[in-house]
Amino acid sequence: MRLRAANRLFVAADMPAAARAWLAGVGAELAARTGGRAVPEASLHVTLDFLGRVPAEAGPALAEAVAAALAGPSIRVAPGGLRARPRAARARLVAVELDDPEGALAQRARRVRAAVDPVLGRQAGDGALWPHVTVMRLGRPARLGPLEAPGGREQVFDVSRGALYDSHQSPGGPPRYRELVAVEFSPSP
Repeated sequence: MRLRAANRLFVAADMPAAARAWLAGVGAELAARTGGRAVPEASLHVTLDFLGRVPAEAGPALAEAVAAALAGPSIRVAPGGLRARPRAARARLVAVELDDPEGALAQRARRVRAAVDPVLGRQAGDGALWPHVTVMRLGRPARLGPLEAPGGREQVFDVSRGALYDSHQSPGGPPRYRELVAVEFSPSP
């Protein structure tokens, strides 16, 4: 796998189309109320590890490590509440938290981190995963009032695919993601 020099990499779990469409609707509704910018449906994902800029020569080893770490059964999650980050008084984004009752999503993220840390020469990290999907971004910090949990919490879906992406930043527009390595998860037992 060849990396571009100005790469900006992350590993993410992908969601089924119906879940992305529902979450995009949540983001659009929030954006209309707050003046934010909804994340485009095609860009919605669950970040497992943000890698940042990676030396181009690490590409092949990184691809191998990510593919091995992502392999496993699909993961069942459900939408939870809305969360403004870094805090409601100065929000830069709003995310839908994901309920991961068995901790499988966090476990997969830890496997990814454990696999990529040695390849990238990073200290082993055990930072907590915040299972979420960013649905809206704000151009500048804003004070947001109470956020109601989105309707449709009864939706449960399987995360059945993961990938290594390169994020291409575009001035004034949303980033474009180029998939570098993808892994289909096996069906849950």
